[in-house]
Amino acid sequence: MPDSLTLDLYHAARGFQERLTRHLAAALRDRHGIPLSPAQLSFLAALLCGENTASEVARRIGVSRQATQRQAAALAEMGYLRLCPDPERRNQSLITFTDAGTRLMALCRAILAAWEDDLAQESETLRRAAEIMARALPE
Repeated sequence: MPDSLTLDLYHAARGFQERLTRHLAAALRDRHGIPLSPAQLSFLAALLCGENTASEVARRIGVSRQATQRQAAALAEMGYLRLCPDPERRNQSLITFTDAGTRLMALCRAILAAWEDDLAQESETLRRAAEIMARALPE
């Protein structure tokens, strides 16, 4: 079977994302007493600033709209998200960050920034690789 750079990149990216969310969840729990799972952190990371709908988020992360709504409702109950009826689509909710959610995401970014020291020497190479990967398979 021939080697596949694309498959190697897929596994490297997935593995990095999984390790990153596990380490971030542990740091939030151990240092800040914030009990979020890696799945919850991945969900929060998929949200755009401003308004999101469950359908948009579901497409972005590859899960059902119902699963997205359940995750959003759980995070809203924890105080990180706000769910409001969408005035244009009656069966949709708009998902936005609360102030607590915005502070949480800023904390996550600060933790991630501290870890970037290990990546700093290769930052240009990694940025270039990210650009190439984004262009390689357009939407």
